[in-house]
Amino acid sequence: MIAARGVAASAAALALCAAGPVMARTPSAHVAGRYYTVETTALRYNVDTGAFASDAPIRITRPGLDAVAEKAEGNTKTGAALLRGNVKVHDAGGPGSVQGKNATPATLTCDQLDVDGKADTYKCSGHARYESEIRTATAATMLLDRKQRKLHLEGDVVLAEGQSTARAAAVDMDLKSGEAVTTGSPVVLTQPASPLPSPAQSAAPKASTLPPAAPIPRPAPSPSAQ
Repeated sequence: MIAARGVAASAAALALCAAGPVMARTPSAHVAGRYYTVETTALRYNVDTGAFASDAPIRITRPGLDAVAEKAEGNTKTGAALLRGNVKVHDAGGPGSVQGKNATPATLTCDQLDVDGKADTYKCSGHARYESEIRTATAATMLLDRKQRKLHLEGDVVLAEGQSTARAAAVDMDLKSGEAVTTGSPVVLTQPASPLPSPAQSAAPKASTLPPAAPIPRPAPSPSAQ
């Protein structure tokens, strides 16, 4: 299904040649579609089909999220888009955030981003990295599902939170609860070493304060012994 979205986005560029009014390179273009808004300085856009393409820096936004890249193509009516080159996706946090209403901002960066605006999913590939205030993660690919508030990471995954690090073939994260499930082998978990005891803790134990044991009574001598 993910591959199909990529094909749909590529086909969108070809659809620009279809019949219908076309806006050729328009400065400061701003197109509001059903699933997201497109902003760029040079846009080729078919108003009948919704297909668009741009070789200029581009920005795609929707409530709570925006994505920028060096170029992109897609379709504002179907919600498909393919962004390429220094892609950065920013989740603003707060109400509507994939991490919950009290979440802080988070960022996804990658070489290529496959967007399904209808499903509200974002597949990152090539140097994929996720970063928030409390955790970071890197992987070959990542799939962010904003509706389900899930993040799937696959391929040489490294997940870090505080001083703890997990390495696995794949990780499924619940961004709201923070729970992570690792799959594949081996799974390597690294945690900080326990702190050394302080001098006070390692000092010799204090003498016992219990009272001394009472002496054992000796039996009285028998009359025959006298």
